[in-house]
Amino acid sequence: MLKEVVLKFYLLLVKEFFRLFSYFPLKRRTVMLSSFGDNLSYINDSLYHKGLSDVIVLKESSCKKDFKHAQKVLKFSPKHPLSFFTGLYYLATSKMIFIDNYHVILASCDFKKDVVVSQVWHANGAVKYFGLRDKTIVHRPKSAHRRFRSVYKTFNKVVVSSDDMAYIFSEAFGLSDNNILKTGLARTDYYFDKKQVNEDRVKVRQGLNLDSKTKVILYAPTYRDGHLNDSQLLLNLKTVSEKLPGYHILVKLHPAMSAHYDYESVFVTNVSQGYTIESLMAASDILITDYSSIPYEYCILNKPMYFYINDIDEYQEERGIWFDFESYMPGPACKNEDSLIDNLLNETADLNKVKAFNKRVNKYADGHSSDRLVDTLYKNF
Repeated sequence: MLKEVVLKFYLLLVKEFFRLFSYFPLKRRTVMLSSFGDNLSYINDSLYHKGLSDVIVLKESSCKKDFKHAQKVLKFSPKHPLSFFTGLYYLATSKMIFIDNYHVILASCDFKKDVVVSQVWHANGAVKYFGLRDKTIVHRPKSAHRRFRSVYKTFNKVVVSSDDMAYIFSEAFGLSDNNILKTGLARTDYYFDKKQVNEDRVKVRQGLNLDSKTKVILYAPTYRDGHLNDSQLLLNLKTVSEKLPGYHILVKLHPAMSAHYDYESVFVTNVSQGYTIESLMAASDILITDYSSIPYEYCILNKPMYFYINDIDEYQEERGIWFDFESYMPGPACKNEDSLIDNLLNETADLNKVKAFNKRVNKYADGHSSDRLVDTLYKNF
């Protein structure tokens, strides 16, 4: 309750400053409000190469991207009052806004009618419910639900790579078809750049002393609510690695999980720190995951995937899943370790299913999504 009161006061203060800054005229300027930066950095590069360099980036603390082509990069947090309120001024006076997350501050931003706010969500796909369908918000107070809807109403456009995600975003954010922009998500451009993918593959493997013949498995599970402090994973990597001779397992965990997991061996390396997920996908030969959105990008590389879902009934009950998981995902769904190991040893993953999945979930992604998005939005800018 106290948290809601403090947040309400904070948002009222922000709203008043935003209203004050709104008296200044709009400028042909682009602002990027970034929690992650993956999509936004590609869009920033495209804008720069097209001569649209008046870009201000408002970086939240979670964003690690550099944005070397931006005109100005500001730390966007109340902990840095001067840059925070400067950033708020830019939000109120710029015609083009890009965001890549649920930003609570948007609940206080009454944008002018000529402003375009484009959501470039930080994942190319979704498995679990989120937004208005999120099961974890059921018992939140009415004020929180009003705030969620206020934020979602600021989204003029939501960028997607597929019709499936167009449906999911419409449901999650309460939007219409007119709000969906089917240009492909900018971050998918990476996987079509074969030169860069190959360079990253060699660099990562050399850095980890893995020769080109070693079969590398990337294990990248999503986090579980209430288990972020657990030191053990659902998958026993010691057992799995012992039964898979000739394989090396790279473990990439959610940042909140990685601090509590420290198992490594000759055949298992924790790469949760210091490596991008894109470079690890490039370096690996096989993916093991569960309810992560990683398969929506891994499929572009046309590599086999296996799904370890020993808790699917519990996960479905607690979080909700957008589709029938076992028929939708392009790889064997394994509910115990023996099944996973057997499937891996017998190489049961079907690359034809991976290709079909890629065609479905990346229908609008072809390596030129960043440029196509910029050309579409800035046509009359």
